[in-house]
Amino acid sequence: MSEKHFEKMISLLEDISKRLKNIEGKLNIEETAVQSGVSALDILSKSAYDPEIRINKSHIKTYFTVQKLGTATCKEVAAVTGRAFNLESRYLVALHKEGFLDRERSAIDKPSKDNPESRGTEVRYFIKERK
Repeated sequence: MSEKHFEKMISLLEDISKRLKNIEGKLNIEETAVQSGVSALDILSKSAYDPEIRINKSHIKTYFTVQKLGTATCKEVAAVTGRAFNLESRYLVALHKEGFLDRERSAIDKPSKDNPESRGTEVRYFIKERK
C-alpha cells in the first residue's frame, strides 16, 4: 500500500476518534465507566438491537452514578444527578429489569417519633457482575 493510503486511513481513524469523544462527552460518560469495560455505547447498542429494551441517555447517567458510588439507594443517586427521587427510582428499576443492575433489600434501623424501635428496609442497587 502506498504512503498516501496510510495517511488517509490515519486521518479517517483520527476523525472517528474525535467523533466518539464528542458522543461520549454528550452522554456524560465518567472515566470509571471506561475503566470497567462497560461503555454507554454498550448499553445503547443493546437497546438498539432489541426493540423490547427501553434504555436512553438518562438511564446511562443513572447507571454511571451507581457505578461511581459502588452501591446506592434511589435517594443517593438522585442527590448526585440532581433529578427527582421518583424519576431515579423508575430508571433504576428499568436498569435492573434489563439486567444492567442488581439490587438487594437490607434491613435498617428507622426509628420514628411514635415508634422509636421500628425497623425498615432499603433497596440498594449495584453493578451486576458480568459473566
